[in-house]
Amino acid sequence: ILVCRDNDGAWSVAEEVQEAAKKGRALAPEAAKDGVVAIREADHALENLVDDSHHVLLLYMTDRLWYDPDGTVARLVQAAMDRNITIAMVHEQTPNLGGCPFSTFFQGQTPQVLLQPPYSLYNALAIPLYGSPEHRKVSLRHVLRHMGAVSCDAGLLRRKLQRLRHFMSVARLVRTRAPVESQEDILQRRIRTSKIIRVSSRRRSEGSDLEQSRRQSEG
Repeated sequence: ILVCRDNDGAWSVAEEVQEAAKKGRALAPEAAKDGVVAIREADHALENLVDDSHHVLLLYMTDRLWYDPDGTVARLVQAAMDRNITIAMVHEQTPNLGGCPFSTFFQGQTPQVLLQPPYSLYNALAIPLYGSPEHRKVSLRHVLRHMGAVSCDAGLLRRKLQRLRHFMSVARLVRTRAPVESQEDILQRRIRTSKIIRVSSRRRSEGSDLEQSRRQSEG
């Protein structure tokens, strides 16, 4: 789990997810042991991705999410998505912990670059994190599943199939990101559209003149 230190509360939530993985043995039984789910600082980890580990960036969503003074959180989210790393959005629901309606993130908080293609951050689902112990346990399990974990009571073949489906869904999301148009592409498209409009207008005008001449000759 990659965590940005400037994302207030994210490290604590990552530790809860890590503990839930240990208690519930959310991965395969033979792999369920201390250290299966590790937590690393995102800034350092993104610069040194050299191993074959499965990385996920945990984004803890509160009313303070995008207010870090240096914009580090937004920069790391963008860098992670550029590397096709899954963003696990965990939306706090308890008001005194910074919980807020999801619509708040569209009201000038989120940097525009993350709202637009190819990032479109909120196209993915955010997992609500509830305060009561029983509901929180369920929330943490959903976070783990979003990160690619599978239940340890699943058979070996089923576990592999579930992991394959998860990675395929991520791959489809990456492939379907819309390409970003350059300023030159936009200009060329506008020029082509303008030409089409002028040609269409000229043809309508010529057709109108011919019709008028025909009526005059008949008259």
